[in-house]
Amino acid sequence: MTTYKELFGKAVKFLSSDPANDAEGQVWYNSTSGTFKSVVVSNAWSAGGNLSNSFAGRAGFGTQSATMMVSGYPPSVPPISVATEEYNGYSWTTGGNVNTARAMGLGFGTQTAGVVVGGGTTFSAGFTTFTDATEEYNGTAWTTVNPFGENIWYGGTVGTQTAGLNVAGLFPSSSPTSQNTTKEYDGTNWTAGGNINVTGQARRGSGIQTVALAATKAPSPTGATSVTEEYNGSAWTASNPTNSSRGFRGISSAGTQNSTLIFGGEPATTESEFYDGTTWTVSPANNSTTKGSSSQIGGGTGTAAIFPGGELIPPGAGTNITEEYNSGIYIKSTSAWASGGNMTNKRVFFAGSGTQDAGLVSGGLWPAPAGGAGRIDNTEEYNGSSWSSGGVLSVGRSQHTGFGTQTAAVVSTGVAPPGSVSNVTEEYNGTSWTTGNVNPLSLRDASSSGILTAGLFFAGTAAGGAPYMSSATLEYDGTNWTSGVSLGTARYGGGAAGTQTDTLGFGGYRSGGGGFQTNVESYDGSSWTSSPSLIRPQFSGSSGGTVSSQAWFGGGKDSPSITGFTQQYDGTGWVGVAPMSTARVGSSGGGSSPAGFGAGGYTTTAPSVVVNTEEFTGEISNLNYKTITTS
Repeated sequence: MTTYKELFGKAVKFLSSDPANDAEGQVWYNSTSGTFKSVVVSNAWSAGGNLSNSFAGRAGFGTQSATMMVSGYPPSVPPISVATEEYNGYSWTTGGNVNTARAMGLGFGTQTAGVVVGGGTTFSAGFTTFTDATEEYNGTAWTTVNPFGENIWYGGTVGTQTAGLNVAGLFPSSSPTSQNTTKEYDGTNWTAGGNINVTGQARRGSGIQTVALAATKAPSPTGATSVTEEYNGSAWTASNPTNSSRGFRGISSAGTQNSTLIFGGEPATTESEFYDGTTWTVSPANNSTTKGSSSQIGGGTGTAAIFPGGELIPPGAGTNITEEYNSGIYIKSTSAWASGGNMTNKRVFFAGSGTQDAGLVSGGLWPAPAGGAGRIDNTEEYNGSSWSSGGVLSVGRSQHTGFGTQTAAVVSTGVAPPGSVSNVTEEYNGTSWTTGNVNPLSLRDASSSGILTAGLFFAGTAAGGAPYMSSATLEYDGTNWTSGVSLGTARYGGGAAGTQTDTLGFGGYRSGGGGFQTNVESYDGSSWTSSPSLIRPQFSGSSGGTVSSQAWFGGGKDSPSITGFTQQYDGTGWVGVAPMSTARVGSSGGGSSPAGFGAGGYTTTAPSVVVNTEEFTGEISNLNYKTITTS
């Protein structure tokens, strides 16, 4: 008799509980529940945050958690928009305006290094003028660069800002017919690439400049085919066709040459297909709305795609609906913020530490940063629902940093009356504060992590807004401060989370033209190394957690903006998650990314200080368990 192991190469395990991590297809017997179980792939489209505008004909690019949507036209058509929107994985915000308003333009790259080219620029009972203009985006503003060389719209584009590829399209200035040409972009110039084999205007691409895929096309305004071709950097070769033909209003696509998802398009469909490098397979998951893009607006990967906006089919109006596609053995829970108890005292630029149900805050400015008189010395403790008074600091201070737990905490440095930078260190035992050894550095707005007997202190700046920024690192053993290896990027007002030998430092600000930071560095007890960057910069917010699970919330995105934006790190990258209900800067908090808290701070640029607390439940990925039955 053939056994399961002989058929699938894996033995059936006997376990008392479901495993925390296992491979797809592994089967085990759970002796507690008395059932056979396995881990299976989940495929699903789900709702994302709605766009601000229901435009059609937008260009788009990026990833599922960092997407860019460019220009397009409203239902009434004229005028064509110059607006752009940026997606953080949860909600859309306004980006920089393009210089040339366009519809059905082509986009590629990332949210902080993108390109848009071509499109229709004038509408009068149809689009009558077009452009070959190319623009590059730096995360804030668009700059016009060398043109494409010929007016173009529709078509597909893939790649990065310094290595892009245009796939076919419609060249209205030379001929109303589709083209079979491709062009490559090196960050400066467009040059000819290898021609595709089957002409078609609405090709959709995925991959990179030297390993690309082009699927389906429209040979005419009413036609569609299922052609697939692969590019090796110089020539195109035919591959297996898609299962359905889609065309004129443009499918969207996401992924690489060996892992691509296509979705949407006309004839109207909600069906998605996945390409594994050889064969197309219809996904079991359908998106909710039949729509086309009139441009390439998909983004992400073949297993984590995004489908924002587009043109409803039957055509006529755009939509602001965003949908996200995820395929894998993990199912993500939804992050959320909930109201907690109010602090007794208003405060900004104070220190926070501890956990969501055992938190601690100390010092700060009250009620506004006006000289030394506003600095306070009191402490409050949080039990997960309400705040109560704690011990009194030996010196009132603001813009200091804190780490540790509610019953074993440390605060150090900051600004003390009459406005000078302090190097005083104090320790808390759950009842009272005692003065410890002075910090060798007199700084404000530093970052810290760890516990009372193994803390880490780094970055910061001098008093009075001086351009000096520190890259120094200090370690604390509960008594003494000793020097560690310096940060790669000096900064102040950044976040931190982790332990003395396993910490991330992120965000903050660099004076003298450096601006708000997205770079992240990790410390292993002996050196700092680069880690995945933030989705967008944040300054003077709150943070907490471990190196593999943390969140950074609130603060300023760019002066004078104040935000409730929250981004979460899972050990591999940052994603935008549910924002705080109250945007704030100069707040503080603690905890971990699955269970953190943020309290106090300014809520507007004309300072309004609040006492409310918000509690964070982070996004968590869980294995998709399946109970095996005989039915």
